[in-house]
Amino acid sequence: MRNHVTAAALAVSALTLMAGAMPAASATARVTVAGSAGTLYVDNQISGTVTPISIATNTPGRPIKAGNSPTNMEITPDGKTVYVVDSGRFGTVTPISTATNTPGKPIKAGGNAYGAAITPDGRTLYVANASTPGAVTPISTATNTPGKPIKVGNNPQFITVTPNGKTAYSADLDSGTVTPVSTATNKAGKPIKVGNVPQWITVTPNGKTAYVANGGSGTVTPISTATNTPGKPIKVGSNPYAIVITANGKTAYVVCDSGRYAGTVVPIATATNTPGKPIKVGGEPGVSILTPDGKTLYVTNGSSASVTPISTATNKAGKAIKVGGAPSAIAITTSGRTLYVASQVPGTVTPINTATNTPGKPIRTGNTPWSIVCAPTVCRSSSTAG
Repeated sequence: MRNHVTAAALAVSALTLMAGAMPAASATARVTVAGSAGTLYVDNQISGTVTPISIATNTPGRPIKAGNSPTNMEITPDGKTVYVVDSGRFGTVTPISTATNTPGKPIKAGGNAYGAAITPDGRTLYVANASTPGAVTPISTATNTPGKPIKVGNNPQFITVTPNGKTAYSADLDSGTVTPVSTATNKAGKPIKVGNVPQWITVTPNGKTAYVANGGSGTVTPISTATNTPGKPIKVGSNPYAIVITANGKTAYVVCDSGRYAGTVVPIATATNTPGKPIKVGGEPGVSILTPDGKTLYVTNGSSASVTPISTATNKAGKAIKVGGAPSAIAITTSGRTLYVASQVPGTVTPINTATNTPGKPIRTGNTPWSIVCAPTVCRSSSTAG
């Protein structure tokens, strides 16, 4: 189950997703902006551990045991606890104290737990459970106890929470719908019809629109969060996946996996919801991140073992930067000086100097690093699985 370490595993196959299989490696990849000091936490799927990395020294700490197959993480806004989602058959979430880097008692979250999102006030963690019948499990972070599962579809795997914390949106791969959940009542609303195989969900900074990547339709569906109604699908290309929106909310960049040897990033003008000219990147692009100044978008290329920088002023791609095989997660310091890229093969995190776009010495992690988070006191994070 998703224990693939080949570059091809980063491609999210619409056919396998529609058949009910769990998404490939990049599907849980985290996008994080780290502070100039602090700790990066990297989960290692096959090792069943989390590796803490000192940002100041770029050195790894002692691995922390966290389930059998960790594939996603969330961190509380106060930075005190990292929650590690184990996607195994029984589905658990392991809390880790960042003060001591010690794991707590695993919390039952439902079979095939996968996507997760935490409310801005840090009080509730929502975990999508892909087992049939699918549900979202709310977990109280004060007590680390799960609440009653919320029915949202047959195969929910991606979830996000709006900036105001009032609504959690969960995408169901099987039905092609997104279900809004009221965080005040933990009640599900009427499912919103989007495209085939909805994956990543990103909400604009002003909270007015949620954009959903439909892997099986080659489209992105905008949803009005005020009325929970979908807009006209935006055609972007083969298997759209990760979506990043600029801080001013004017442009949404959509990563499209157009095949093993070629991929694109499509810019969408949010004012008109019209796609721009696709930007060519590497093979099997996975996740992307914007620099704090918004001038550069970095995109991981799974089968190319590289990262492509894109100028947001011109939407032109620069020379690809070599990293480890099957890069699956990305982070950047708030100064914008250093980029961190987690690669599944051979299990490393590569620091990159953004001034010169040159990679530094890889930092060793565990087997198959999957995602990255860091404390909100020194970082910010966008989107979850999706």
